[in-house]
Amino acid sequence: MSAEEDNDDLAKLLSLLPKLKERIRNGDLDETLRVMEERKRKLNWEKLPEKIILLRHGESQGNVDKTVYSIKGDSQLEITEKGLKQAMEAGGRLKNVVGDGKIFVAVSPFARAVQTLYGLYKGGFPREQVGVVHHDPRIREQEFGNFQTIGLTAAVREEEKTVGRFYYRRPNAESSADVFDRVCAFWDALLSDGPTSLLFGRRDKYDSCLLVTHGLTIRLLLMAVFQWSIETFETVFNLGNCEHITMRKNLTKCCYELCKEESYPPRIPWASRKMWVRFDPDPEEYEPILKKINDLQAFRESIGFNVHEIDKTIDDLKLQYHFKCAKPYTVLDYLSLKPPRSMQVEQALSMAIPGHNNRGSPSDLLALIESTPRPDPSTVYFIDWWGDKGTYINKMLHVEMDRPVNCSKDLDVSPGGRANLLPSGKSVSY
Repeated sequence: MSAEEDNDDLAKLLSLLPKLKERIRNGDLDETLRVMEERKRKLNWEKLPEKIILLRHGESQGNVDKTVYSIKGDSQLEITEKGLKQAMEAGGRLKNVVGDGKIFVAVSPFARAVQTLYGLYKGGFPREQVGVVHHDPRIREQEFGNFQTIGLTAAVREEEKTVGRFYYRRPNAESSADVFDRVCAFWDALLSDGPTSLLFGRRDKYDSCLLVTHGLTIRLLLMAVFQWSIETFETVFNLGNCEHITMRKNLTKCCYELCKEESYPPRIPWASRKMWVRFDPDPEEYEPILKKINDLQAFRESIGFNVHEIDKTIDDLKLQYHFKCAKPYTVLDYLSLKPPRSMQVEQALSMAIPGHNNRGSPSDLLALIESTPRPDPSTVYFIDWWGDKGTYINKMLHVEMDRPVNCSKDLDVSPGGRANLLPSGKSVSY
């Protein structure tokens, strides 16, 4: 083809551009653009690792001696001899998980995380397959302050209960909400194809990505990936030292999903949530308190306007009555409930054991489900997930809004719409 013919073809293409732009502005090519965008997304996901592994560091000096925080910066805490042994054992396990493919490693710059990575190599993790080791401060441990004076942790626990684990910030420290922001930025950089991408633009495609980090950081990463609510995040326990979670890529849905078979221990993250099961009592048993409530409500109606002190007294009395009629239970394996979890009344009751602050391993606690009586759903008035947090009027607002019958049948209950829609089964009378 001659240069003159090339110029003619180019001129023809350029002449079509104004018409093409006009069609794009008019929306004539919206479907074509959507397909192109979806195809680009799929091609990007094809380049991402088949699995992402989140590993907590081995036992550290701070895990066995809390006083060390008062004389040594958190970033400098090292793993113990037991921690090194845990890392070596994990290296042998992870060798089977990653197989023969190329590996991208991101590690917290804290000493105990880097030392854990070295322990993995010592235990058989295939260093020759590792193409990149990226030290990223965004996946470091939560900052608890430069030093933690002896007794400080115990002192702040009560404040933390009042403020909430996610929002509580110690002096000169970070809250979990602060850590959430930076791990979200890390996750976006890991998966994005922009200029700050950690994976795209590299010479090789990596089959596995290993993140060596910290317990709380892992929980917050999972919160970001699976879009857990704050309430759900606060039910989840840290992994043990050198335990790991594996997420596998689902290319059809362009997402990562938990793979319990390749995790250690082989289960989804352990979580439990306290609840109060409210039963419909015999009114005669609580006649005195009900009479007080009714008398105050009648007086408020007679004066024709609200008085804060009267409103608060009524609300306090209703809370007292509520807790006399409710019994404490704990829902085990909370993440196994279908989202939205607080609406799954019958499933929650089937996974509940009596009482709060139950001690034991996950397997021991799950065994209690079969050996202890559970509430009959037909006798349950409603489930209270909030306990002593908040007023009675707002507790009941939550209960009313969490009724399945009040939700759209098209409610999207999972990140990216990847799970089934809310089932339209039997609803519990509140």
